[in-house]
Amino acid sequence: MQINIGGITPLSTIDYPGRLAAVVYTQGCNFRCLYCHNYRLVEKRETPFTQDQLKTFLEARRRIIDGVVISGGEPTIHKGLPSFCAWLKEMGFAVKLDTNGTNHLMLRLLIERQLVDFIAMDIKAPWEKYARVIQRDFPVEIIKECLQLIKESGIACEFRTTVHSALLSLEDLKKIIDIVGPGYSLVFQICNPTPRYNVQNTYTKEGLLSFIKNHGLKFCFLK
Repeated sequence: MQINIGGITPLSTIDYPGRLAAVVYTQGCNFRCLYCHNYRLVEKRETPFTQDQLKTFLEARRRIIDGVVISGGEPTIHKGLPSFCAWLKEMGFAVKLDTNGTNHLMLRLLIERQLVDFIAMDIKAPWEKYARVIQRDFPVEIIKECLQLIKESGIACEFRTTVHSALLSLEDLKKIIDIVGPGYSLVFQICNPTPRYNVQNTYTKEGLLSFIKNHGLKFCFLK
């Protein structure tokens, strides 16, 4: 199993819509988002889990969970991701992938081989603000290609944006809504302070719910 695993959540009722799932966190990421809550997973380190340990853990939970979420870090930077997904499906689990949408070749392979059942992709910002949020100079054309690939795949999907008032304005959120387009689920997640980004966020749950309601957004949700 050529994939660096940094941690596991044994049971989640919110990470995989409609399923009880375990969450497997991969190590390593090609972004350096200012507000990242999983910053300890950004750098690759020696994995604390072997495949045998993970198999024993998942087999013991078969009667409890019916899905596995692969999150990170960024899972698609791992060459062993397809074989890992195939291994999970052979065990009978539905597989959800969380991704930042930067590896269109990997995404296409996973989709064509039917190795994932649900994809959640982050939309970090309007295109012109991406570099500021991710702290990297990454070609947004690749992210656009991943977005379109997921939309055209027919696979269950959602798109997600972490919102912080110091990084994204309400006008920016409107642009993100347009980027995702009608008919697709868009989830706004309010950013809480982290040790590395302890900046006040003036967005509130009530304010964002009002924003969603006032714009008549049927597929826009808040977490």
